[in-house]
Amino acid sequence: MGAKKDSIRQKAQDYFIENLDATQVEVAILYNVTPKTLGEWARTHDWEQKRLDFHASSVRIKQLLQQELLSVSQGNAPKLPADGISKLMAALDRCDKKADPIVVSRILKDLDNFISGVNADLSVTLLPYHKQFLQHRINLEG
Repeated sequence: MGAKKDSIRQKAQDYFIENLDATQVEVAILYNVTPKTLGEWARTHDWEQKRLDFHASSVRIKQLLQQELLSVSQGNAPKLPADGISKLMAALDRCDKKADPIVVSRILKDLDNFISGVNADLSVTLLPYHKQFLQHRINLEG
């Protein structure tokens, strides 16, 4: 794929992911590509999953809740009851404080590999602490 076409694909993908109401046909028209081409891009690059991940991330949900709070503070009628917003924010805060031990393990392995490439002796020294930290995270989640 040429650089120009790849650039168009990336822009179309970003637009589709960020705009939840946009359809593939609308995006194809907007970026002057055929619906067939856009559909192939969407399937090949898993746009639907990326869209879901983008809009379901705790950061994105917090942004939307903050926009709602700002709107209410400016005198607009709330779209959600205050109790509902409070419960959603509390649930998100709890999620933000948790760390999946599998993810922590992967990150620590990646960190160990990086450090060993820079300073093998330091890597050996830090390894027991990384294992202890992983056990600590497992205990917190359990």
